[in-house]
Amino acid sequence: MIRGDEDITEGLLNAFRLEKGAHAFYQAASERVQDRSAVEMFKKLADVEDRHMHEIYDLYNAFLGDRGPVPFHEFKDKMLAEYTESGKTIKAALSDVQGRFFMDAKEVLRVALQEEISALNLYTRMAERSEDPGTASLYRQLCGDEENHKSMIEKTLKGL
Repeated sequence: MIRGDEDITEGLLNAFRLEKGAHAFYQAASERVQDRSAVEMFKKLADVEDRHMHEIYDLYNAFLGDRGPVPFHEFKDKMLAEYTESGKTIKAALSDVQGRFFMDAKEVLRVALQEEISALNLYTRMAERSEDPGTASLYRQLCGDEENHKSMIEKTLKGL
């Protein structure tokens, strides 16, 4: 639960859960569409979120120091994720792709773009609410990542 008074380790756990939720959304979305390019695009986006989970996991373990890291797969399994980075529940985000069997790459990118814009807005609000400077800095860094994703998707859309 995001309160605003999280320290850096709590902030990293929040970020991990949101990344895991985004990964779950993109992975599940790839299984709900039939267009091959849409399936591949959602899988690529799921891979990006998986890399982010690994990065956040590494940062979290760096802050834990000698307290000993849990292997990634165990850590991931223990972290419950109900929300995507957009702030929507995974179920609500999936309603955007449910039943869209003819979704093509452009439609996928538009859905993904909306998710990334919402994620950018959520991390911005989290940074503004955060009382801990380190946690606020983490959320601003995540804003930068989401801005990069947004730009990448917009560039890809222009090329289609």
